[in-house]
Amino acid sequence: LFLVFINDLCHSLSANTSLSHPNCHPEALVYADDTMLYRTGKDPALICPAIEEDLRIAAKWADIWGMRFNANKTVAMYISRTTATPPPITFAGATLEYSHEHRHLGFILDSALSFHAHVNALTRKGATEVFLLRRLSYKVKDRDLLLKVYKMYVRPHLEYASPAWAALTVKQTGLLESLQRRAMRIIL
Repeated sequence: LFLVFINDLCHSLSANTSLSHPNCHPEALVYADDTMLYRTGKDPALICPAIEEDLRIAAKWADIWGMRFNANKTVAMYISRTTATPPPITFAGATLEYSHEHRHLGFILDSALSFHAHVNALTRKGATEVFLLRRLSYKVKDRDLLLKVYKMYVRPHLEYASPAWAALTVKQTGLLESLQRRAMRIIL
């Protein structure tokens, strides 16, 4: 039922805020119990009050449906080419902390849109699993079984959100490919 009602949040945001802030458009991404509100525009002095208005609308929506958002888990992220500090954003009586990176549905988004944090996390996770694959290879000599283990436990982590990786640097791509080569050497 949550998925049925959460779609009302997106409709309430777009219906109530598009007229009051015509130069920055509201967007909401919803998946299960994760919700992301964002605004695009050129002036942070206009965007931050608009986001606060969106958050007030979301809190009002949550009260109507008997739900609540956890303000302690709520973070703000400012993505821009400038290094100016954006105005503070308040939600449920608390000032939100600005974060340089945020994990959303297993994908780490950073404020520079550089994928460094995501690739580093993938490399650490993948290296741990390749190490376990090496330990398993001492006991199991069947290459087909090791390949199946690789496809089931290592490769899904390396391929998660891969369409977003078009902007990876050569160094980042090299880190992921070296991890895959290491796994293939163990298997073969």
